[in-house]
Amino acid sequence: MQQKQDNAEFIRHWFEEVWNKGHMDAIDEMASADAVGHGQAEHSVDLGLVEFKQFARSLRSAFPDIHVTIHDTLAEGD
Repeated sequence: MQQKQDNAEFIRHWFEEVWNKGHMDAIDEMASADAVGHGQAEHSVDLGLVEFKQFARSLRSAFPDIHVTIHDTLAEGD
């Protein structure tokens, strides 16, 4: 049960730091260096951290007042 809580807390922290506060340094602090993002921006292109940070900066530039609210999380398995 603790792992599921940790996962849900982590994702809430990620959205707060990266999207709501725009702390791009949090990406490097929280993501593995070899992380790959699926489904952002161009859905057929996988993004590494460099590309993801460019995407995040562009999105926050276009929507500087963006605020993501997570109402519920689901955590299953690993």
